[in-house]
Amino acid sequence: MGGMPGPTGPGPMGPGPMGPGPMGPGPMGPGPMGPMGGMPGPMGPMPGPMGGMPGPGPMGGMPGPGPMGGGMPGMPSATPTTCPRCSAPALSGFAFCQQCGFRIGAPSTSPGPAPAAIDVQGATLAATGADAARVRAGMMPGPSPMGGGGMPPVAAYAPPPVAAYAPPPAPAPAPAPAAATWGVAVSVNRDGTDGERFSLGGEYVIVGRAGADIVFDQDRFLARHHARLEPTADGCRVVPIDTQNGVFRKMDAPLELVNGSMLLVGREVLRFEKVDADEQTPDSLVRHGVALFGSPPREPWGRLLQMLPSGGVRDVRHLWDDEITIGREEGDLVYSDDAFLSRRHCTIGWDGSRAVITDLGSSNGTFMRLVGVTAVKHGEHIRMGDQLFRIELRR
Repeated sequence: MGGMPGPTGPGPMGPGPMGPGPMGPGPMGPGPMGPMGGMPGPMGPMPGPMGGMPGPGPMGGMPGPGPMGGGMPGMPSATPTTCPRCSAPALSGFAFCQQCGFRIGAPSTSPGPAPAAIDVQGATLAATGADAARVRAGMMPGPSPMGGGGMPPVAAYAPPPVAAYAPPPAPAPAPAPAAATWGVAVSVNRDGTDGERFSLGGEYVIVGRAGADIVFDQDRFLARHHARLEPTADGCRVVPIDTQNGVFRKMDAPLELVNGSMLLVGREVLRFEKVDADEQTPDSLVRHGVALFGSPPREPWGRLLQMLPSGGVRDVRHLWDDEITIGREEGDLVYSDDAFLSRRHCTIGWDGSRAVITDLGSSNGTFMRLVGVTAVKHGEHIRMGDQLFRIELRR
């Protein structure tokens, strides 16, 4: 135990009363392999572990990098970080997370380029298809900050953009089925030729001056809603709506006249009235025993009143013969200034109990005003206001 310089200089084991220690050169001489001899060590020439060499070591005088000194190269520091994938604490400097194995960064302490950005939502090994091929391609061995093979940083995965969802367009509503057409109303011109044709369909068709299905806004004799045409099982019917001018139908056969019947003969509007019994044979007026002188008495059975646009009455003609003829040139009642009358237009006959009117084949016909709902046959003519229609029904 000679005087070996220790880590802190000569210590208590230095020269003492016993002189040089037995571990120095002795009778056996220096041995080249002896553990106690002065063999050069890995860190420099030293006589032995206990020799007087100030060798490097944990206890030596040479500060060496390590946990207790300045730190050995290649040892990770104890500064904790967080794994961006599983959020588990990890030591910075390790290449992979200790919990999930995700690559964190290079374990080098030397400054270097910043690691590539990490997409924590990117595809993993559990991806399939094109994503899995892309991930495996990024894990092929390549240069690593630690040298040798390794996995290069994984490029950030950008998922393909997702187009905004647009609901499919609503299907276009099916067009409403067209109402079945059951007839046509043909407008007849003043010269007798056909004019405009109006289709008749649906449950009814309204004719009027405004707000109707068939409109004549310039006809001042039409009401706003004048009449309605409705289909029936065997044809059509007319429902008068206006009560002032009404609807007239052209005669195609003799018709009986009732009290108050309205006739349209040419342009003449005539009202038929029956005569009461006391008016047929009135008593003569006698004053102071003197009979009043007058025309010879006749026994009329009816009369015709010529109606004016003012609502008044111009002429009153009593009917007493068995047959009365109306015309423009011949007859009992002649209206020579009416160009729409035929020469002999119509007759009104009396059989003792009832009056019947008959058209004589006139050019413009004879019309009677409808009273209430009336059936109309195919080919018949009706007049509303100043409009004349021929009704054609589908058979």
